Amino acid sequence: MKRAKKWSILLLAGMLSFTGLTAGELPQAKAAGADGDSQQVKLMTFNIKNRSGTGDTAWDNRKQRVVNAIESFGPDLVGMQEGYENQIQDVLSGLAAPYASVGVSRYGNTTDEYNNILYRSDKYRVEEWGQFWLSDTPDVAGSKSAYETKYPRICTWAKFSSLSDSRAQFYYFNTHLGLTDEARAQGTNLLLERIGKYVTSPSIPVFLGGDFNMEETSASFQQIQNSDLNDTWADLGHSYTNDGTMSLFDGSVDTTHIDWIFQRNASRLQSIEINRYHENGLYPSDHYPVQLVAYIPLTGDPSPDRSGFGQASAQYSDSPSGEDVSKAFDNDKRTKFYTPHGSAWVQFRFANGGRFAINRYRLSSANDNPQLRDPKNWTVKGSNDGVNWTVLDSRSNETFELRYQTKEFTFANTARYEYIRFELNSGGSGLQVSEIELFDYVNAARNGSATADGFVSGEGPEKAIDGTVAGNSKWAATGAEPHDLRVDLGVRHNITRFVVKHSAAGGEAADRNTVAFRIQVSDDGSNWTDAVTVADNKANVTTHNVNVFGRYARLYITDAAARSGDTSARIYEFEAYGLAEGAVFYQHANYGGYAVSLPKGRYSLDQLREAGISNDDITSLKVVGGAIVKLYWDDHFLGDSLTLTSDQPTLSAYGWNDKTSSIVIE
Repeated sequence: MKRAKKWSILLLAGMLSFTGLTAGELPQAKAAGADGDSQQVKLMTFNIKNRSGTGDTAWDNRKQRVVNAIESFGPDLVGMQEGYENQIQDVLSGLAAPYASVGVSRYGNTTDEYNNILYRSDKYRVEEWGQFWLSDTPDVAGSKSAYETKYPRICTWAKFSSLSDSRAQFYYFNTHLGLTDEARAQGTNLLLERIGKYVTSPSIPVFLGGDFNMEETSASFQQIQNSDLNDTWADLGHSYTNDGTMSLFDGSVDTTHIDWIFQRNASRLQSIEINRYHENGLYPSDHYPVQLVAYIPLTGDPSPDRSGFGQASAQYSDSPSGEDVSKAFDNDKRTKFYTPHGSAWVQFRFANGGRFAINRYRLSSANDNPQLRDPKNWTVKGSNDGVNWTVLDSRSNETFELRYQTKEFTFANTARYEYIRFELNSGGSGLQVSEIELFDYVNAARNGSATADGFVSGEGPEKAIDGTVAGNSKWAATGAEPHDLRVDLGVRHNITRFVVKHSAAGGEAADRNTVAFRIQVSDDGSNWTDAVTVADNKANVTTHNVNVFGRYARLYITDAAARSGDTSARIYEFEAYGLAEGAVFYQHANYGGYAVSLPKGRYSLDQLREAGISNDDITSLKVVGGAIVKLYWDDHFLGDSLTLTSDQPTLSAYGWNDKTSSIVIE
């Protein structure tokens, strides 16, 4: 369960001498209504300096100043550098709000400097995390770069999801680069490579922060800028003068700017500041913290992992203690399923006799022995009796380059099954996976047909719905704006999400990303209703959560690119996720309050809660694609029931307002 009450911001009270911030706020990547479809996140990078020092710079004499500097901002997350275990514990115990920490030291233990990440444990959940070394052997703890042999350099990373809305997710990579150009170049290459491999979704926000030991004129800085990550300092309109991030414990402002936060896919950047906090001229560290306020889009899966409720089983029952088949479905990549057989099947049976049209899945590698235990070949099958099986997908010669790496696979399927089985083969003496996830949400545009106002030869509208950005696969149209792309979904859908992949998602320059556009829906292809309006976009991929109905979807572009004089549209993918069959449930009468769409299936109270529906909280509904909806008074399909086959603006006529505890959709 991932739903919780909304949070409030911690305010620092006290009679402290405090100097102002180097600050600014400019609009960036602002979508109309974006803050209602996004969540604020407050991020800080802070080199707290290790425990060396004497007098006022000794750790025991400045640790409260470090705590107070953090609390002056009230961050959701702090990427720290140079802290030892005792320093981290001092900060955790000193902060008033509940924080937790992820990461180990640069030697893979607890005895040296960390690049740990503090996060608000009452607001966020760690979905996964890891650490790698900026060396020739990045997965070897304590390994050093050949270009800087004095200390190991590391990156600690984690994926976070909000407890108040699990769709609000982001990655944070926290690093401390070396002191030589060659070491920084090696570290930068590894950072960009690992981000590309660990972050499987092109739309999820990614932040890269830390002490980079480099200024904006360096080659490594430009390498990051030339990737799909942007410097938030410049994006918010700041100059590179009097922007030093090293306090030197004396309040200097004309030092080097070496602490940075880069990002991609934030829906809006609100402000970035160098926090020059001090107490009567005494500074917390030789670095200033840098702090960012951003809004992130709700990019998490539009429907839950269907393996959250049900029963896992395996061909063999000889797994070691703590590594049984349930660990493959426990939503924790730090655990794993292992069997001492090179070939074995694993299956999942959905709870309550539920059946789902699974069409995508994710497999994650485990912690060790990739050559001997990672699955290389497999077949996915579905069944409704556990005896007769239908092949859904097959893969061969797959590899997982990294530990705890997740790969997603999709296939065409509309048939609903109660059982899903994976027949796995490692080619070795054992077999292991850390996680298997099962999904049934569909990009309806993928099976549609597309037309446009115009297109360049070889870059027709069909390229915008072909499911790939590789090989320059895009729709491009030249000439004056506006431009429009239309997709016929074939039948009327309940659409819950649009995703647009702009120029930089395909590797082009970010100033060619679409700036202003509307997304519209229609039942007849002639009369259009706005579902999304965006102005001043700068993101590479934009995600728009909606709950609308229509057979047709249109992307209507009014400002095609930020580059001066460029009016050409370039769209790599236009995706529309939703249901052709199912139902939409509303909190209030006349389709008001929150709306939750569910495909055909059987939903206990726990499953309804996971989807976002509270107990006894349904007051109206819409039926999609001729489905039959059965509402039950009690959990587990017990008690009085009500069968409906049409839209209901209110359930009061049946005496059923706020009464539902379980649902069957057929």
